[in-house]
Amino acid sequence: MSEPNIPSFDLKDVRKIFQNCPKESVASKENNSPKDKATLKQEQEEAMEQPIIGYRVLDKMGSGGTAVVFKAQNIANNDIVALKLLYPGFVQDKKTLKQFVTEGMMLMRLDHPNILKGIDFGVSKGMYFIALELIHGESLDLFLRQGFHFTEEYTFGVALQIAKALAYLEENGIVHRDIKPANILLMEDGTVKLCDFAFAFESGKEKKDEGVFDVTCGTVEYISPEQARGHKDIDIRSDIYSLGITCIHMLTGKVPFSDKDPNEVMRCQIYERVHLSKIPISQNGKMILHRMVAKKREQRLLPSRLVPVLKKFLKNLKDAEKRC
Repeated sequence: MSEPNIPSFDLKDVRKIFQNCPKESVASKENNSPKDKATLKQEQEEAMEQPIIGYRVLDKMGSGGTAVVFKAQNIANNDIVALKLLYPGFVQDKKTLKQFVTEGMMLMRLDHPNILKGIDFGVSKGMYFIALELIHGESLDLFLRQGFHFTEEYTFGVALQIAKALAYLEENGIVHRDIKPANILLMEDGTVKLCDFAFAFESGKEKKDEGVFDVTCGTVEYISPEQARGHKDIDIRSDIYSLGITCIHMLTGKVPFSDKDPNEVMRCQIYERVHLSKIPISQNGKMILHRMVAKKREQRLLPSRLVPVLKKFLKNLKDAEKRC
């Protein structure tokens, strides 16, 4: 498809792109519901008219550099989902397409309460899509950009839930490589979910997957020293460093290293020590952060070890509050 990237991708753009696309055949499926033939035919025709067959696009939710997300309804079961579509202009970009396909396949098999669930993945009318669970909440980044700071207890509570997700990824040999506030979703019920696996990879497949390590990926303000160096042997401890930087951002309202030049930020991630002395938290909290943002990954806690440490720390915080 020769359609260019559309920065302002919206509902009208979706329908315009697919207006002249050829109709795809829909495989017949057994239907045990009491719907008559006329109703089934009407639903089938409606499904065919939608940009992604089988989903009714309802509203635009947001967009990024390579994809756009819509609120949509599964026509078959009426479930409401978040439908992530790759911009048509990136279908011919092998690297971006590979990342999108890898993310879709990975999310379809991951199952953890602190990871945004993948529901469906495929191609429709030349458009690559991922259907995700629709949550009621906002990204952590939204609050930080509005100038919010967070308490020690809340910050490490968020860290605990993300650490649980990372422990699950650790068990499955997966490294996220892009832990940052924009990829952490805060739900209304207090649940925290990790999302966006575009840069994720399976540690046992790095030699097979060409292009996975072509360039340094991730967001420079949060990447680990080994990511900044472009090392190919990174592991889950890289994500722990990024989570530690995210915690510092939550506690102080800013990241440890920032500059207009991303290369300068990466230099700081590699060589400059992260100063924790002026962060207004307990000494035990600083000790945990120290084990998360250590420059040498051997000194960082693995997620499976960080989870019980955070649980004990949060319990002690609550017990101390009760005594006051």
